[in-house]
Amino acid sequence: MYYRKKRTMPKRLFFKLLFVILISQTVNSQAQEVNLLPTNINKTDTNVNSPYISYDGNSIVFIVKTQKKDFVAESKKDLNGNWKKPKYIDAINYMDSGIFYIESPSYNQNASEIYFAKRNDNKDSVFNIWYTKKINNNWSKPIKMPAPINSGANESDPCISPDGKTFYFVRDFVNESLKKFECKTMYVSHLYDGKWSNPAELPAPVNSGCDRNPRIAADGKSLYFSSLRNIENKNSDIFYTKLITKNAWITPVRDTLFNTLFDEFSPCYDADNQNMYFSRISSDKKTELERIYYAPVSLEFKPEKTVIVSGIITDLNTNLPIPAKIDIIDPYSSIILYSITNNSETGEYSYILGIDRTYKIDIYNENYSHSFSNFDPKISPETKIKRDIKLYNSVNIILNVFDNEIYEPLEGTIKIIDTKTGEIQDVKPTETDKGRYSLKLNIGKNYKIEVSKKHYITNNFELALTDVVQFSEFEKDIELQINKIEYELSLSDSETGAGVTTTVEITNLTTNERTIITATTDENGKLKLSLRDGNRYEISVTPNGYGFANATVDLIDEFPETKSEIKLQPLKKETKIELSDINFEFNSAVLNESSFVELDRVTKLLEKNPNIKIEISAHTDDVGSDIYNLKLSDKRAQSVVQYLIEKNISKEKLIAKGYGKRKPAYFPVDSEENRAKNRRVEMKIIEL
Repeated sequence: MYYRKKRTMPKRLFFKLLFVILISQTVNSQAQEVNLLPTNINKTDTNVNSPYISYDGNSIVFIVKTQKKDFVAESKKDLNGNWKKPKYIDAINYMDSGIFYIESPSYNQNASEIYFAKRNDNKDSVFNIWYTKKINNNWSKPIKMPAPINSGANESDPCISPDGKTFYFVRDFVNESLKKFECKTMYVSHLYDGKWSNPAELPAPVNSGCDRNPRIAADGKSLYFSSLRNIENKNSDIFYTKLITKNAWITPVRDTLFNTLFDEFSPCYDADNQNMYFSRISSDKKTELERIYYAPVSLEFKPEKTVIVSGIITDLNTNLPIPAKIDIIDPYSSIILYSITNNSETGEYSYILGIDRTYKIDIYNENYSHSFSNFDPKISPETKIKRDIKLYNSVNIILNVFDNEIYEPLEGTIKIIDTKTGEIQDVKPTETDKGRYSLKLNIGKNYKIEVSKKHYITNNFELALTDVVQFSEFEKDIELQINKIEYELSLSDSETGAGVTTTVEITNLTTNERTIITATTDENGKLKLSLRDGNRYEISVTPNGYGFANATVDLIDEFPETKSEIKLQPLKKETKIELSDINFEFNSAVLNESSFVELDRVTKLLEKNPNIKIEISAHTDDVGSDIYNLKLSDKRAQSVVQYLIEKNISKEKLIAKGYGKRKPAYFPVDSEENRAKNRRVEMKIIEL
């Protein structure tokens, strides 16, 4: 028996008959409402009591009483909503080798913890409160609740609030008017900064002097308990009260549906199906029968409406369950209201939300992404929400590497470094397009990503993947700044050595970028240019009164030349200028397109100096007969003249002359290098 220290049967026949009649009427009137749990839980030959149903209605824990010992058992519903065969929780039932007694098991919010009371079988022993956690789908070795909840007195009937921050239980209470009964007083303790506060008695009229089994509902406000308040009948009944403000409760209400002339105790509420589960003790002449019942909760007894959110948390890539933490957050203050964890083996989770406010939900794993959602009762009227969550443990990084001056994509070298250890990570980027790279990085580390390329300044940035990660892909532009080389150019008169002021045209042969710079040389005819490292340039000058001149600057080598000198030839009769990059098809007088740039310079020179008459002379190397080379060179000279005529240069200013191999300029003439140089085209001023 739960309340009486010793059960005594009525002695007078009148009371026996009255008791039987009243009970029969009560049970019959409630036959349509109050139901017994099935026989796999309510065994015919064994007493069971102290049920506690999980908030989602899918799990129940209770006490199985045998002649030798009391055991904690657990049952779960199958897919059809039927209770499965109960399993004993060995972690609790065999936690000690000696004989002990167990009372009042209860779940936390998502049934991942069980709280219970335990007392050893000796005269000095008292009940203390313990708890066990479900780890890898197994119940862990029980842990004793710390002081001040366990104080050395008899503590029992534990129950923790949905947010895990309020703890209800009972301690012994000496009631002089009810000495025959095991009276208790209900207490409450609050969790502050990870520590439980000194327990305080629930105020009157909640505590009346003989109360037990405080069970808080899913709304965190409605409290069900059993109490011996009808002293004449000497039976415990189920009562309901509600927290309306801090430490202020409504007057407890007794529900006529659950309560009879029998003893009813250990009430708990199924938030999903809105049923009340409880124990009832009835008796006949020989035995006391302890059974577990359930019944729909009347409107007066119902807690505030709540929403049950449940689902499975899995890895996005493998679809396997993963452990995760769930933070329930106030969206306005960002304060974490409470936190829970899912079942690490199955991935299943569930949590309860009240409909009196909005929430922000953060689901995450230390080495996985975060999944955020919001709950607003105005938008989500459902009472049950199924939401499967997929988290990922790596992110895809897209890097666009390009030159910060000309915005051309660059092929660079990418290095990934763990900022904590300094170790280079074995991550191989994939180049999906020129200058565009894709790489995967694991969540849970902080990285420094370095991008380098020869001739460029290395660029880097840090990526923190230990913080909140909400997106599976990031894209970042990486600008590389090229090194600059100070290049000195000297422009001078080839006869006097005096510096010359002129327009300098710089063509980047690597990027095909043309920049025109007008610069004034100093007294020594020098000009300093800032050129891109690793590039090739062509520098052209066309000063007034001088022939044009070109110079090729090659900055590709590790230690390139950083100076060049151009001697400008004054325009006068007999001035001869060798034209560069005038090329023809093999054994042909057909000009290659590469020749057009230099010939356009000749065009501009003639346009700026309309009184000049020039001779275009073509030369060959020493290979072949004199007659053949003479004819070939003459045709090539004619091709150049024809090009200039097509550029609107008067043919009266142009003379074509082929010299074959008669006038070599480079010796010895039979070396391959000098043969290439001797295959040339020159411009000579005939008249000025």
